[in-house]
Amino acid sequence: MILKNLTLINFRKFKNTTIEFPDGVTGVTGLNGTGKSTIFEAISWVLYGPVAARTSTDEIKRQNAETKEPCRVELEFIFENENYRVIREITGKSLTASATATINGKIAATSAETVSKYIQKKLGMDFKSFFTSIFAKQKELNTLSSMNASERRPLILKMLGIDSLDKVIKEIKTDKKQKDNLLEKLQTELIDENGEQKIEIYKNETKTLEKEKKQNEKIIKEKNEKIKTLDKKIKEIQKQCENTKKEYEKLQENKEKLIEEKTKSEKKEKILEEIVRLKNKIKQRNDKIQTKKQKLEIFLKIDQELKKLDKRQKILDETLKKYLKEIEQKNTLITRIQQDIKEINTKKDKIIKIGPKAECPTCERILADQYKNLLTKFSDEISKNDIQIEKHNKKIKILKIEQEKHEREKNALDKKHNYLQKQLKEKERIETTIKNLKEEINHEKDELKEKEKIFNDLKEIKFSEEKYKKIINQVDKTYQKYQKILKQRDEKKDDYNSLKIELEKIESNKKLISQKIKTLDEKIEDYKKAKNKINQEKAITQQLGMLSEVMINFRTYLISRIRPTLSDYSSDFFERLTDGKYHRLELDDNYNLLIYDNGQAYGVERFSGGEEDLANLCLRLAISEIITEKAGGVFNFIILDEIFGSQDYIRRQNIMKALNLLSSKFRQIFLITHVDDVKNDMENIINVTEDEYGYSKVKVE
Repeated sequence: MILKNLTLINFRKFKNTTIEFPDGVTGVTGLNGTGKSTIFEAISWVLYGPVAARTSTDEIKRQNAETKEPCRVELEFIFENENYRVIREITGKSLTASATATINGKIAATSAETVSKYIQKKLGMDFKSFFTSIFAKQKELNTLSSMNASERRPLILKMLGIDSLDKVIKEIKTDKKQKDNLLEKLQTELIDENGEQKIEIYKNETKTLEKEKKQNEKIIKEKNEKIKTLDKKIKEIQKQCENTKKEYEKLQENKEKLIEEKTKSEKKEKILEEIVRLKNKIKQRNDKIQTKKQKLEIFLKIDQELKKLDKRQKILDETLKKYLKEIEQKNTLITRIQQDIKEINTKKDKIIKIGPKAECPTCERILADQYKNLLTKFSDEISKNDIQIEKHNKKIKILKIEQEKHEREKNALDKKHNYLQKQLKEKERIETTIKNLKEEINHEKDELKEKEKIFNDLKEIKFSEEKYKKIINQVDKTYQKYQKILKQRDEKKDDYNSLKIELEKIESNKKLISQKIKTLDEKIEDYKKAKNKINQEKAITQQLGMLSEVMINFRTYLISRIRPTLSDYSSDFFERLTDGKYHRLELDDNYNLLIYDNGQAYGVERFSGGEEDLANLCLRLAISEIITEKAGGVFNFIILDEIFGSQDYIRRQNIMKALNLLSSKFRQIFLITHVDDVKNDMENIINVTEDEYGYSKVKVE
């Protein structure tokens, strides 16, 4: 499998990026969190779907991407000399998943789940095996190193897929146990609670039922003969019934014609009564109109009187307003004069209080003789003002007398106006009544015209009561005759139906017996099949026992071969990566790593941390190569994530040289790293950066 190119659209932090994958050793560099590992997560996701994602589906799509924008990954690769293109995407608010796989441009699979199954079948491994074989992480290497023997051994076996044999062996044992239980159940079902063979019981029950079935067949024959006789009699009665029905229907038809004539005759009489009634109503309404018109003559001069009254009321309103205004003016003058008197009294009281020997408040001279003059002056002014007030009060009194006189006249006019308004309303009511009466007369005249037309149409209708009574009598007699025949027919039908019910019961019983016989025959056949099934299940149980033993032995054999094979592969990698310093790396019986130094085996803890990391890397590469060979040697790439760990500069250079030599085993080697001094030893660089918007960008150098 060779990777060609990868397109990421709204996947994690990638908005729209395409990567062309070169051959050889390629470094995937960049700061932590820029998306280096995301590239290879996308490869796993596009091939295997959600199971390959490190988060839930709703966290895969790029943050801030619009709902209508899809999250899409496209991968092109070569596998077994054929070009593959796989597309997987999630769309919409509900993140609906879809996928397509094509081979050499032709569609091979569609839908998310179908594509995942198709890829798993084509590559020959599930996601777990695929990921284990191509992806080696520093954390994983540390885990192998830090585990004790009891934990390391099952982990390595699990990575290599040996645990699948345990599942197979367990399933075989489960199947054998189920077969043993089934055999016991089948053998128990062949006998009843008394220990007798069920097949003998079934045969005896069948003989008894066959005898009962023959008796039923004899009774069915007798019932069918009786039914045949009754059916013939019913047909004869039915013929009589039909003839009588025809006679009745003909009489009924004549009766309906006479009823129609009677109805029209009655209608004619009723219409005549309506005509007379309408003429009387019209006359009554005309008389009423004349009476109302006479009453209207009383109200002929009301409108003129109302106009004259309204004119006088307006004059009175203006006069009253004038009197009111004059009274208010006089009251205002009186108030002003009273204020002046108050001020003069204040001045007078002040002069009296200070006396004649005091200084004048205005000129500051002694008052002396001027004191009396001032008091006399103030008294004269007060007298004059009192005279003015009295004069104004007299005028107000005269004005109020006139005002009251006009108000009395106005009240009288208001009463007269109310009276005339009532008279006017009475006049309008009478006019409305006359109008309504005329409308009703017109309506009744139209109705009278319509009634007279209908009456003329019915004028020629003649009805014979004697003929009507005669046909009624004939209809009743024919109906009674028809009912009598119907009763005879129904009685015979009841007898017929009773026989039919009895026959159905007997036939049903016969069918039930036949069904019971059939069921017993089936039980006998099932008994025979169960016998054969027991023999077959016994053979299968023996085969499952042998298969379980074979699989257990095969598992033991595989486990015995895995350790030396891993040791050989690990030694080959270790010798290359240590530049021939160490020739042998071995797993002991407890799956502890041993390094041979000058022919002597030592535990990895004896060596430096860098050499221990290197040993674990070689073991991990060996596991990947075995899994790849197990899948047919079709995976020509591997991904190493931050494998340098505690390696010094020289060791890192040796690892890079060794990895370049591994091109014969892996056509594409991807190193995810942030160590700068190994970049120059790599054939290609995929540099991952993050722009100012937080989007990941890729540049292949």
